[in-house]
Amino acid sequence: MPAVLGCPDVRLAALVDREPQRCRQIAERFRVEPKICTDVREVLGEIDAAIIATPNHTHHPIALECIRAGVHCLVEKPLAATVAEGEEIAAAAEQHRVVAAVGYSSRFIDAVELLGELIAAGSFGKIHRFAYQFGTRGGWNPASSYILDRNAIGGGVTVVVGTHFIDWMLAWFGYPNEIAFADDSLGGPEANAAATFRYTRGDAPLVGTMRLSKTVPLPPGLALETERGMVSLEDKSIAADVVLRPHETPRHEMIVRRSPTEKRAGGVRPTGNFARQLVDFVTACRTGTPPRVSARQGVESLRLIRQLYAVRTPLPEFVPLNLVSGALA
Repeated sequence: MPAVLGCPDVRLAALVDREPQRCRQIAERFRVEPKICTDVREVLGEIDAAIIATPNHTHHPIALECIRAGVHCLVEKPLAATVAEGEEIAAAAEQHRVVAAVGYSSRFIDAVELLGELIAAGSFGKIHRFAYQFGTRGGWNPASSYILDRNAIGGGVTVVVGTHFIDWMLAWFGYPNEIAFADDSLGGPEANAAATFRYTRGDAPLVGTMRLSKTVPLPPGLALETERGMVSLEDKSIAADVVLRPHETPRHEMIVRRSPTEKRAGGVRPTGNFARQLVDFVTACRTGTPPRVSARQGVESLRLIRQLYAVRTPLPEFVPLNLVSGALA
């Protein structure tokens, strides 16, 4: 809501929820007077675009209703509950020539954008290994209990948290050649998970790991072992920096940031990754250019998550890891 209300190119037309009282509470909280209804079909024909931020298993039918009515969609991650549903959303958007974007908002964090550009430019030389982790106690706090139903949520911590890093990884390195995965699921959503990704690249093979937890606090972030040195990125922080510790002087840190000249050339940017994501979506809707995270990219994230679950093995006792000092030891 703050991102929508702060965007001058967007007018909030409607709030839709099966429990309209929630919409009234939100409207009162933000002092707005949109149309309030219980079914998206009540506003089709009155809106240009929709943000679909409903439980995961409902993304597919709602998105198709909107797309078939010519309404652009920004769908919260994950795109759908299954690969087949994601494929159907992507195909429908292409057929009806509307934008279908996926809400991987962390792709719009300044430091994440910058690191992606530096990797693409080869600024650190070859990348040999990477390690990502994120862990908190709890955090299962949506308005409904759908997250306790694996069929509704589509998974556990891997879908809720890990999918953001999987989106980065696919954008930066492509689809891995080999995977391994372990979690503590006993038929329900997993609370802890660990994955390994291997890329076969001739003389530059790449291997990475991902550790996730909803029961253990883990120092969040990403570390990469590169030709030039160790590169790290703190996760979940708009003010995070890309840090390089050169091999020749490992006790020194080099913070990599955009130059003031580049910042000025880029113009004034919205504050916050949700606002930037919304501007990217609006621009795609108006110009017909692809959004930064398209439905097709969302399908690839779904595909990799499903493949991870398909090779699942039981997770041994989960041990916290100090990311920077020990992740790549």
